[in-house]
Amino acid sequence: MTDTPDDVLNIDVSDLTIAEVVLIEDLTGMPLDAMGQSDKPKGRMLQALAFITKRREDPTYTFEQAGELKVTTETSKTDPIEDDG
Repeated sequence: MTDTPDDVLNIDVSDLTIAEVVLIEDLTGMPLDAMGQSDKPKGRMLQALAFITKRREDPTYTFEQAGELKVTTETSKTDPIEDDG
């Protein structure tokens, strides 16, 4: 069990097994380091990373389910100490 909500995906690529890297490369048709290359597509790579991460918690989780996840970005973090008034 993790401490993060289901809609938050935290990925540490240094935590991937060799088999998981192979699976990501098979699913994307690209090497894992393509993730850091600005000229390479990112969607399928994100889907593969989400699939691997979610499948660790639920072995029945599918690649298609990973494709249904939404990508959100947080532009700024609010200071929990800052007073709104």
